[in-house]
Amino acid sequence: MPHEIIVNGKFLGAGLNGVHRTAAHYASALLSRATPETPVRLLAPRAVPPDPDFPLLRPEVVPGRFGPGQGWEMLTLPRAARAALLVNFCNLAPLLHSRSVVMIHDAQTYLYPDDYTGRQAMAYRALLPWIARRAVRVLTVSDFSRRSLAQHGVGRADDIHVVHNGTDHILDTPPDGSVLARHGLTPGGFVLTLGSAKGYKNIGTLLAAAPDLSLPLVVAGGPGPDAYAARPPPGVTFTGFVTDGELRALYDDAAAFAFPSLTEGFGLPPVEAMQCGTPVVAADAGAMPEVCGEGAVLVPPTDPAAWVAALNRIAGDADHARALTERGRARAAILTWDAAGERLWQVIAPLL
Repeated sequence: MPHEIIVNGKFLGAGLNGVHRTAAHYASALLSRATPETPVRLLAPRAVPPDPDFPLLRPEVVPGRFGPGQGWEMLTLPRAARAALLVNFCNLAPLLHSRSVVMIHDAQTYLYPDDYTGRQAMAYRALLPWIARRAVRVLTVSDFSRRSLAQHGVGRADDIHVVHNGTDHILDTPPDGSVLARHGLTPGGFVLTLGSAKGYKNIGTLLAAAPDLSLPLVVAGGPGPDAYAARPPPGVTFTGFVTDGELRALYDDAAAFAFPSLTEGFGLPPVEAMQCGTPVVAADAGAMPEVCGEGAVLVPPTDPAAWVAALNRIAGDADHARALTERGRARAAILTWDAAGERLWQVIAPLL
């Protein structure tokens, strides 16, 4: 059936975080556009429980003798998809399928290979150029990623199509304020960041800035303080794992959100914070200038003094904080999943 679209649902059942969550939104966008003339099917290697946040994600289970992992993706899926247009949203795609669309989110394994296991970095660096050459369309999530992928030989820049992620999913999550009480936090009384021990996430710069901040720093999610190369100063709160509802509450009640990453293919968290009306300070690096636009204050990523100045101004200048909130909301309003789904369809429809 030449007009049939099949979505690679291997990501289902693996926890919808990061790339997998964006895949769920993109898959839903395609499934919502299905018609009798252009059917859209979601195939997965195993059954998954219904997800109320993604009611359209009801996959057809296609078991295979190669298991539910890479063997299923590389060997079982291409046979099941046959001549359909096969759309893959999680960086990888089967090499044996001749009509694949693949979304490669970033070039992180090229830019910061030490933040990945040696096997993972080597596999991605070997597979991505091959997958891109075999694909009929290569997608990515920012112009920064498009340029990075081209610079590292994954594909030609002119052949890579940008589809910006949506960010308004955070507004669908009711806030769970219990996280504030549990950690003794006061609404409007802290600076928020997200935890990660990966070097390119650059949390060490914020830890270096923390003693000079006028408000305490809260590190949500990620590992505890012992995982960081820089010894965290006193007064920094590490929440450990937080639910989506708790993260929404922290976004809502933070005086400011800080995002110091040295590189991102897109960078969902700063725009999620903008959606929640929180002023954002982000690193002037990676895709953040492109994605945040005028909605955030951008600072040199590895300069603690610049982070202190930008965050303390937000804490001490209500008019500045209010203006930044308004600019952030205006920028975030453009980056919706409706807009992302429409752009995705514009890129894919000509292939049908």
